[in-house]
Amino acid sequence: MDIMKKPVISFEFFPPRSPAQQRKFWYTLGCLQTLNPSYISVTWGALGSAAQASLDVLADLVKDCKVPITAHLSCAGQTERQMLAAIEELESLGITRFLALRGDIPDQVQPADKENSSIVTGETVLTHASDLVRLLAINPRREISVAAYPEAHPESLDLSSDIGWLKHKLDLGASQAITQFFFNADTFLRFRDTAVATGISQKLVPGILPIHNIDKVLDFSAKCGATVSRQLVQRFQSATTAESKQRAAIEHCVELCQELHREGVDDFHLYTLNQAPLAYAVACELLGKPVKVADMQAA
Repeated sequence: MDIMKKPVISFEFFPPRSPAQQRKFWYTLGCLQTLNPSYISVTWGALGSAAQASLDVLADLVKDCKVPITAHLSCAGQTERQMLAAIEELESLGITRFLALRGDIPDQVQPADKENSSIVTGETVLTHASDLVRLLAINPRREISVAAYPEAHPESLDLSSDIGWLKHKLDLGASQAITQFFFNADTFLRFRDTAVATGISQKLVPGILPIHNIDKVLDFSAKCGATVSRQLVQRFQSATTAESKQRAAIEHCVELCQELHREGVDDFHLYTLNQAPLAYAVACELLGKPVKVADMQAA
């Protein structure tokens, strides 16, 4: 591989739900859009108002955004009819790129139903991301991504079983998988080697999370099974000023991506948390672009 080839960057956002969040969202989007990402993705809320927030921001993005848009879709607890209606509404906006996810299983879905795409009130309820991939793949013009877990999904028996489920989703029609965040390059590389040995040939895109707050990262890493090394924690705890914490975050993220790039990884999906400074600085360094000081300031 030509390691001098510039990587391809994409960004993930979540839909804003307050005036303050909206200001930060559009500021962040404006900054990051100047870097010409390959696409941006927007997370999907649960049923009701949260899903509507996603639809509202996606409708605005289609009109105003200059880069392709990927819509996340979560299917757990929803019927085929509900999901087909959501897909149809997104496609009416002009969106044909989807990230198919299971999402959190609603409490009203009984344990037996969680193990199967069961029949509830006469309708098939979706319980696995593979159910959604199957629905999306009916139309071959759709671009389908799925989630992958370099350290296995917390509910999986082990990594081998988890990769088996990943292969199942990809075989149903997904063209790539975007991983949960991780903080050590070897974590992704071992995962990639195992996936390839299992027969997976589709693109595996590392999901990269710039560390805005090490304590919060430790909290949600514990919930999703991501490993945070003692050395990494110490690196951030030794940073005592806002500037040194920002520099530590940028340096760690860039080092991680550069190590992966040397191992043949060309695509990176950055989880922005709707904050411009770190994602912007990391992407600029990876793309070899000068960092504009004004865009390093928080909205």
